[in-house]
Amino acid sequence: MRWPWQTREARQSGGGYADAIVAAIEAQAAAKVADVSATAAIEAAAGALSRAFAAAAVEAPSWVRDAVTPVWLAQVGRSLVREGASLSVIVMAGDGTVELVPAAYWNFENVNPGAQEGERESTWEARATTYGPSSSWTRLVQREGLVFVRWGTSPGERYRGRGPTSWAHLTARLSGEAERSLADEAAGPVAQLMAVPQDGGDGDEETDPLAQLKADIGKAKGKAVLVETTSAGWGEGKGAAPTKDWKAERLGPQPPESVVRLADAAFARMLAACGCSPALFDDSDGTSKREALRQWHLGTVMPLARILEHEISMRLEAPVRLRFDAYPLDLAGRAQAFQRLVAGGVAVNEALVTAGLLADDAT
Repeated sequence: MRWPWQTREARQSGGGYADAIVAAIEAQAAAKVADVSATAAIEAAAGALSRAFAAAAVEAPSWVRDAVTPVWLAQVGRSLVREGASLSVIVMAGDGTVELVPAAYWNFENVNPGAQEGERESTWEARATTYGPSSSWTRLVQREGLVFVRWGTSPGERYRGRGPTSWAHLTARLSGEAERSLADEAAGPVAQLMAVPQDGGDGDEETDPLAQLKADIGKAKGKAVLVETTSAGWGEGKGAAPTKDWKAERLGPQPPESVVRLADAAFARMLAACGCSPALFDDSDGTSKREALRQWHLGTVMPLARILEHEISMRLEAPVRLRFDAYPLDLAGRAQAFQRLVAGGVAVNEALVTAGLLADDAT
C-alpha cells in the first residue's frame, strides 16, 4: 500500500476533465442550484445526517478510532448532502498516529493516462488541497491514500460525486427561488406612515414644523402623545386635511399566501430529495415522527454508513463498523415478530435473524 506521504510529483491534468468540470459548473449556475445551499431544507438534511454520523460508535482498532472521530464523521455527513461527496487525505504524523484531513478541493486523474486499466478506480490519483488556519497544501495522492465517499455518481463521471441538489436541480431551484422571494419580501422597509398636510423635512427644529412632533413620537415608548388636530388642514381648509386625524398606515412585508405555500411545498420536496421525510421537521404527531425517523434511519443513514464503513476499511486496511442507537429500529415491533415466529415453531436463532434482532447490520 502506498501511504499519502509517498506522493508523486505534481503534473498538469488533462483538459478533458477540466472541460467537464467547467461545463458542470456552468450548468449549475444556469439553473441557480447554488441558491439552495442557503435554504433551511438543505441545512435541515445536512445537519441531521451530520449529527447522526457524529453519534455513531466506531468499532475498530484503537488507532482507527483515533482517526475516525465524531468531528470527522459529522463533516462527512454534511459534505455528502451539500457537496455530494467527501474526500479526505490519510496523513500519518511523525509519532505514527493517523489523521483523516478533509480536502476542500480535488481533481481526479489517472496515474497512467491512456492505459486500458485506467478505468479501474484503484489506478486513480487526486490532486487534493487541504487547509490550515494560515496555509494550504496541495498534494498528488494515489487512490489508496484517500477516503472518498459519494452521495451518488453516474457511470460517465465515477470520479465525481453528485448530491441531491445536483440530481434534483429543478427542485433545488424552486426551493431557492421561493425562499429568495420570501427573503426579499421580508427585507422590505418597515414603517408607520401618518397622513399630514405636508412633510416638514428632516426634523430640523428651525426648518421643520413637525420637528417637535417627530421627536415626541420617537421618545413615546408606548406612552400617550397629545397632538393637535389636522382637520383644518393646518389653516388650508378641510380640503387639505387627511380623512382622519393622524391615521397610521403600516408599511411592511406582506408575502402572498400562495408564495408561503409554495415555499413550504418546496421545503418538503427538497427534504425528500435528500432522503428525509418532511414529518421529521413539521408539526406532525409523535407517531408520525417516529415512523419518519425509522424510515430515514433505515433508508438514508444506514446505506450511507455502510458505504462509508467499506471505504474506511479498504483505505485503512482494518475492519470498521459504525454502530447507531437502536431507537429508530422499532424494537417493539421486531420483538413482537420474534415472539410470533418462536410461537410458530421457528428456531430462536433463525427467528432473531428474521426479525432483525441479530443481524450485523441491524444497528
